[in-house]
Amino acid sequence: MVKILETERLILRCWGKSDAPRLLEICRDPEVMKHIGDGRPYKTSEEVEDFLIWAEKHQAENGFCRWAVMEKTGGEIAGSCGFERLPETGEIELGYLFDRKFWGRGFATEAARGCLRHGFSDLGFREIIALTDPDHTASQNVLIKTGFTKRGLEIYDNLITLVYSAKNI
Repeated sequence: MVKILETERLILRCWGKSDAPRLLEICRDPEVMKHIGDGRPYKTSEEVEDFLIWAEKHQAENGFCRWAVMEKTGGEIAGSCGFERLPETGEIELGYLFDRKFWGRGFATEAARGCLRHGFSDLGFREIIALTDPDHTASQNVLIKTGFTKRGLEIYDNLITLVYSAKNI
Protein backbone atom coordinates (compact mmCIF):
# COMPACT_ATOMS: atom_id res chain seq x y z
CA MET A 1 0.00 0.00 0.00
CA VAL A 2 1.11 3.55 -0.69
CA LYS A 3 2.23 5.36 2.49
CA ILE A 4 1.04 8.97 2.62
CA LEU A 5 2.45 10.17 5.94
CA GLU A 6 3.84 9.01 9.22
CA THR A 7 3.47 10.33 12.76
CA GLU A 8 5.09 9.17 15.97
CA ARG A 9 2.70 6.21 16.42
CA LEU A 10 0.77 6.01 13.16
CA ILE A 11 1.11 5.42 9.44
CA LEU A 12 -1.51 6.83 7.09
CA ARG A 13 -1.72 4.96 3.80
CA CYS A 14 -4.02 4.31 0.88
CA TRP A 15 -6.67 1.66 1.33
CA GLY A 16 -6.42 -1.70 -0.41
CA LYS A 17 -9.08 -4.27 -1.23
CA SER A 18 -7.61 -6.59 1.42
CA ASP A 19 -8.55 -3.97 4.05
CA ALA A 20 -12.28 -4.52 3.44
CA PRO A 21 -12.91 -6.99 6.31
CA ARG A 22 -11.19 -4.73 8.86
CA LEU A 23 -13.03 -1.63 7.61
CA LEU A 24 -16.36 -3.48 7.86
CA GLU A 25 -15.47 -4.53 11.40
CA ILE A 26 -14.86 -0.89 12.37
CA CYS A 27 -17.83 0.61 10.52
CA ARG A 28 -20.42 -1.90 11.67
CA ASP A 29 -20.09 -0.56 15.23
CA PRO A 30 -23.07 1.77 15.89
CA GLU A 31 -21.02 3.87 18.35
CA VAL A 32 -18.25 4.46 15.78
CA MET A 33 -20.76 5.50 13.11
CA LYS A 34 -23.11 7.45 15.38
CA HIS A 35 -21.79 10.86 14.21
CA ILE A 36 -20.66 9.84 10.68
CA GLY A 37 -22.91 10.71 7.74
CA ASP A 38 -26.45 9.51 8.39
CA GLY A 39 -25.33 7.79 11.61
CA ARG A 40 -26.07 4.28 10.40
CA PRO A 41 -23.45 1.56 10.78
CA TYR A 42 -22.39 -0.45 7.74
CA LYS A 43 -24.23 -3.73 7.40
CA THR A 44 -22.78 -5.20 4.21
CA SER A 45 -19.49 -5.70 2.47
CA GLU A 46 -20.98 -3.78 -0.49
CA GLU A 47 -20.99 -0.60 1.61
CA VAL A 48 -17.30 -1.10 2.35
CA GLU A 49 -16.58 -1.81 -1.32
CA ASP A 50 -18.40 1.42 -2.27
CA PHE A 51 -16.22 3.37 0.16
CA LEU A 52 -13.02 1.72 -1.11
CA ILE A 53 -13.98 2.50 -4.73
CA TRP A 54 -14.72 6.10 -3.72
CA ALA A 55 -11.40 6.40 -1.84
CA GLU A 56 -9.37 5.03 -4.77
CA LYS A 57 -11.12 7.35 -7.24
CA HIS A 58 -10.89 10.40 -4.97
CA GLN A 59 -7.17 9.74 -4.37
CA ALA A 60 -6.51 9.36 -8.12
CA GLU A 61 -8.44 12.51 -9.04
CA ASN A 62 -7.39 14.77 -6.15
CA GLY A 63 -4.21 13.36 -4.61
CA PHE A 64 -5.99 12.82 -1.29
CA CYS A 65 -8.83 10.92 0.33
CA ARG A 66 -9.72 9.43 3.70
CA TRP A 67 -6.73 7.17 4.28
CA ALA A 68 -6.29 4.06 6.39
CA VAL A 69 -4.64 4.78 9.75
CA MET A 70 -2.38 1.99 11.00
CA GLU A 71 -0.90 1.68 14.44
CA LYS A 72 2.87 1.29 14.00
CA THR A 73 3.48 -1.15 16.85
CA GLY A 74 0.88 -3.76 15.93
CA GLY A 75 0.26 -2.90 12.29
CA GLU A 76 -3.50 -2.98 12.85
CA ILE A 77 -5.81 -0.53 11.07
CA ALA A 78 -7.10 1.72 13.84
CA GLY A 79 -9.39 3.82 11.66
CA SER A 80 -9.44 6.38 8.90
CA CYS A 81 -8.36 10.00 8.58
CA GLY A 82 -7.92 12.32 5.66
CA PHE A 83 -9.58 14.71 3.27
CA GLU A 84 -12.54 14.99 0.98
CA ARG A 85 -13.45 17.74 -1.44
CA LEU A 86 -17.05 18.54 -0.58
CA PRO A 87 -19.21 18.35 -3.69
CA GLU A 88 -21.56 21.13 -2.52
CA THR A 89 -18.92 23.80 -1.94
CA GLY A 90 -15.55 22.52 -3.17
CA GLU A 91 -14.13 23.04 0.33
CA ILE A 92 -11.58 20.59 1.72
CA GLU A 93 -12.93 18.68 4.71
CA LEU A 94 -10.86 16.76 7.23
CA GLY A 95 -12.65 13.70 8.56
CA TYR A 96 -11.76 10.79 10.79
CA LEU A 97 -13.15 7.76 12.53
CA PHE A 98 -11.53 5.19 14.78
CA ASP A 99 -12.32 1.75 16.10
CA ARG A 100 -13.66 2.07 19.63
CA LYS A 101 -10.78 0.06 21.08
CA PHE A 102 -8.45 2.89 20.00
CA TRP A 103 -10.51 5.70 21.56
CA GLY A 104 -8.96 7.74 24.36
CA ARG A 105 -5.36 7.18 23.24
CA GLY A 106 -4.88 10.42 21.30
CA PHE A 107 -4.80 8.73 17.88
CA ALA A 108 -7.50 10.98 16.36
CA THR A 109 -5.60 14.10 17.45
CA GLU A 110 -2.27 12.70 16.24
CA ALA A 111 -3.67 11.64 12.86
CA ALA A 112 -5.57 14.92 12.39
CA ARG A 113 -2.43 16.96 13.20
CA GLY A 114 -0.41 14.95 10.70
CA CYS A 115 -3.08 15.42 8.04
CA LEU A 116 -3.32 19.15 8.71
CA ARG A 117 0.46 19.56 8.28
CA HIS A 118 0.39 17.43 5.14
CA GLY A 119 -2.57 19.35 3.73
CA PHE A 120 -0.95 22.73 4.23
CA SER A 121 2.69 21.93 3.43
CA ASP A 122 2.44 19.19 0.79
CA LEU A 123 -0.99 19.62 -0.78
CA GLY A 124 -1.06 23.43 -0.68
CA PHE A 125 -4.45 23.83 0.98
CA ARG A 126 -5.23 27.37 2.16
CA GLU A 127 -8.14 26.35 4.38
CA ILE A 128 -9.39 23.04 5.75
CA ILE A 129 -12.75 22.63 7.41
CA ALA A 130 -14.14 19.93 9.64
CA LEU A 131 -17.83 19.14 10.07
CA THR A 132 -19.12 17.70 13.30
CA ASP A 133 -22.38 16.95 15.03
CA PRO A 134 -23.10 19.84 17.43
CA ASP A 135 -23.44 17.26 20.24
CA HIS A 136 -20.18 15.41 19.51
CA THR A 137 -17.91 17.07 22.08
CA ALA A 138 -15.14 14.45 21.80
CA SER A 139 -14.63 15.27 18.12
CA GLN A 140 -14.82 19.00 18.84
CA ASN A 141 -12.08 18.59 21.46
CA VAL A 142 -9.88 16.81 18.88
CA LEU A 143 -10.39 19.67 16.43
CA ILE A 144 -9.55 22.35 19.02
CA LYS A 145 -6.40 20.46 20.10
CA THR A 146 -5.44 20.17 16.44
CA GLY A 147 -5.66 23.92 15.82
CA PHE A 148 -9.13 24.38 14.36
CA THR A 149 -11.39 27.26 15.39
CA LYS A 150 -15.16 27.20 15.48
CA ARG A 151 -16.77 28.81 12.42
CA GLY A 152 -20.35 28.16 13.53
CA LEU A 153 -23.48 26.23 12.69
CA GLU A 154 -24.10 25.73 8.98
CA ILE A 155 -26.16 23.42 6.80
CA TYR A 156 -24.30 20.69 4.91
CA ASP A 157 -26.06 17.83 3.18
CA ASN A 158 -29.37 19.10 4.65
CA LEU A 159 -28.08 18.71 8.22
CA ILE A 160 -27.29 21.40 10.78
CA THR A 161 -23.58 20.93 11.32
CA LEU A 162 -20.98 22.59 13.53
CA VAL A 163 -18.17 23.75 11.25
CA TYR A 164 -14.55 24.25 12.31
CA SER A 165 -11.84 25.84 10.17
CA ALA A 166 -8.06 25.89 10.03
CA LYS A 167 -6.24 28.31 7.75
CA ASN A 168 -2.73 28.23 6.36
CA ILE A 169 -1.59 31.83 6.81
